[in-house]
Amino acid sequence: MLSLIRRLFLSAVPALLLAACAVTPPAPHAVETEAPPQDDLPVVALEPDVMYDILLGEIAAQRGQAAVATTTLARAAIKTRDPRLAERAALAAIYARRYGDALQAAQLWVELRPNATDAREALATALLELERPAEARVQLEKILALETARNNLDLAYLRAAVVLGRQTNRAAALVIMQSLVEINARTPAAHFSMAHLAVRLGDLDKADATIDRALELRPDWEEAALFKARILVSRKDMLKAQAFYEAFLDRHSGATNVRLNYARYLIDQKQWDKALRHFKRVAADTPDDAETMYAAGLLALQTNRLDEADKYLRRALELRPQNDQARLYLGQVAEQGKRYTEAVKWYGEVAPGENYFDAQARLGVVMARQGDLEAARRHLQGIQAQNDQQRVQQVLAEEQILRDARLYREALQVLNAALRVVPGDKDLLYSRALVADKLGDMALMEADLRSILKADPKHAHALNALGYALTDRTGRHQEALELLQQALALKPDDPYILDSMGWVHYRLGRNAESIKYLRRALEIRSDAEISAHLGEVLWVTGNRREAESIWDRALKDTPDNESLLGVINKFREKGKE
Repeated sequence: MLSLIRRLFLSAVPALLLAACAVTPPAPHAVETEAPPQDDLPVVALEPDVMYDILLGEIAAQRGQAAVATTTLARAAIKTRDPRLAERAALAAIYARRYGDALQAAQLWVELRPNATDAREALATALLELERPAEARVQLEKILALETARNNLDLAYLRAAVVLGRQTNRAAALVIMQSLVEINARTPAAHFSMAHLAVRLGDLDKADATIDRALELRPDWEEAALFKARILVSRKDMLKAQAFYEAFLDRHSGATNVRLNYARYLIDQKQWDKALRHFKRVAADTPDDAETMYAAGLLALQTNRLDEADKYLRRALELRPQNDQARLYLGQVAEQGKRYTEAVKWYGEVAPGENYFDAQARLGVVMARQGDLEAARRHLQGIQAQNDQQRVQQVLAEEQILRDARLYREALQVLNAALRVVPGDKDLLYSRALVADKLGDMALMEADLRSILKADPKHAHALNALGYALTDRTGRHQEALELLQQALALKPDDPYILDSMGWVHYRLGRNAESIKYLRRALEIRSDAEISAHLGEVLWVTGNRREAESIWDRALKDTPDNESLLGVINKFREKGKE
């Protein structure tokens, strides 16, 4: 026996040593004193059979042999009356779903540590699973009493909710929790914990009503407000969720966490402008928060507010200098603002890493926009692509600079060559369709877009591009409408799809519907072509003053946009006749 124990001990992992120390053997010829041992642990001789049970139990636990672990650790706990072994035995039995064994071990643990809430939680768990809810409630009530004396009542309620949330008898769990809440009915945390349990058990109505009570008792509680909003979102009641956020922030304007979460919610709802307003407020309240500054910068860029995007992204970079993605977006801000020298600087500062290839590809595009097309192409062709995705990105950047230079035939040649290397790539096919459109090759454009849709019927951009082309280039307006309806169902807040929907309704003679879609598109994104379309429809329906106003605003942002200038010149000339 002793040789076996020695072999087990020598081969055991360090974790076993901790368990082996659960009992402390007296030194040779030790003299007992009246002072209790440290931490009130038992002082017993570490007999070979006890040591064997401890080691065997721990090894069995590590090997997933729960039954052996439970039996041997419980036997060692009974012999030594060490609370740590009782704990190990109880938790092993609960994990193994051996609730009868767990009950015995937990009862010993509570006997040895009557003021330990962990012990009473384990005992309550075993009693609940053994369908003895009344006894389990007694243990949870004792936990509340113990934690009240320690000024930890809020935490005690949350722990009770966690224990009850793990039980298979959901109805009994809710009844017990309600009885615990009634003990401290004026305590907001009690209702908050009940709401947590109700959500875990799938009763969202109960959760909603209970979290409202918590907020009645503590109206400015941000954590409860966030939980209320999550409940409403879980119920897919987006209008109520948004109304709740707005009302709470009206009453508690300094609730930064709620405002930040609301801003993120608005991003999910594609309400970019409103999200940006709230992020700006959070940024003003927390000027040293790098993530908030970064998010505000991205939203400003998304909504084409380039000056604000530049300000927030620069601040984000000051706070977190290693953020190369901020440099990449600052390059895009400068590029969109036609500050090409500055864009080159930002893209050039992106270090090798996950953003490096993107930065180098954009750098090539900027070089072309500075006037050196050949140098730009050499730069792009010299970038070392690591995979097909990067190779496609490399080609698309070269194709873009050729298309921007109106070298459509050369762009087509580049795309044809790439499609021989990566046949069927949807991004390459989509770009070739756009180039074919510029070349007036409607057959190639439609063929490429339909190839994409054959492989991916839910490709919203291909549906939109084909629908718009059929609207603008052919008389197949009903077919175009069906394609655009599919695209809009996939992306209901995409401004370009909304623009196309407005345009096809215009071509079908449905001007009121057209204006509705075009206004919505322009609300989401300020864009020259959307402005051109909306202005045209307003003009032909007699609202020339508003059309002029929309065109003038668009001209300030994009004074050289061909589509916008063409529409303005066309209708203003007519207006003079």
